[in-house]
Amino acid sequence: MLVGTQKRERQKANRQQRLIEEAKAERSATVKRNVLRWTLAAVLAIAAVVLIAWIGGAFSGDDQADVPDVTLPVDTTPADTTPVDTTPEVTFAPGDTTPADEASGKPSVLVPDELPTELVVTTIEEGTGDPAEVGDQIEVNYVGVRSEDGVEFDNSYDRGQTFPFELGAGEVIAGWDEGLVGATEGSVIQLDIPSDLAYGDADRGVIRPGDALSFVIEVVSITPGATE
Repeated sequence: MLVGTQKRERQKANRQQRLIEEAKAERSATVKRNVLRWTLAAVLAIAAVVLIAWIGGAFSGDDQADVPDVTLPVDTTPADTTPVDTTPEVTFAPGDTTPADEASGKPSVLVPDELPTELVVTTIEEGTGDPAEVGDQIEVNYVGVRSEDGVEFDNSYDRGQTFPFELGAGEVIAGWDEGLVGATEGSVIQLDIPSDLAYGDADRGVIRPGDALSFVIEVVSITPGATE
C-alpha cells in the first residue's frame, strides 16, 4: 500500500511539474511573439514617417507656385427644417375607448362593435332646456374618430374653441344635422355616422374614402332661431 501511494504521489508531482514547464514555455513564446509584433510595428511606423516626409518634400518648394488658388463654392441653400411627423398612428379595436384628456376636458370615444350602416344616436349625459330644432344656433365641443379603428382626426378641445353652426343649414355633415335635432343644452351625445351621412367617397387625409365616423359631442349652448 505504501509503495502504491508513493507512486501516485510521484505521478501527481510529475504532472504538476509538466504543467508548470508548459506554462513557462507558453509565457516565453507569448513574450517572443509580442516582441516580434512590436518590432514590426516600429519598423512600419518609421517607414511611414519616411514616406510622408519624402512625399512632402516632393511637392514643396517651387512646385507650390504652380498650384492655383481655388475658392470652393459654398452651398448657401438653407437646410429644410420642416419637422417630420414620426408619431405612429394609434388604432383601437371595436369596443375600445379612445383616451380622454382631463387637462383639456376632452372625452373618450367608444369605438363601435360594428361599422354603422345608419345613424346611431347615443345620449351619454342628459342636458336641460328645450330640445334643439332646425334653424337653431348650436355651439358644441367635439371629438371625431374613424369608426373602424378609433383614429382621431379632429377635436375642438385642443384648439380651446367651441364650434358654432346653424342646425339643419348644411354647414356640417348630414349626420350632425340629423343627429343633433332634439339635443338639449349641456347634453353629451355620441353619433356613429355611416359614410353616406359623413364625407362619402371624398379623401380628406386621415378620413379615407368610405370611412364611417364617430363623434362625441358636448352641446354647450342652444340659441333658438328666428321665428317668422
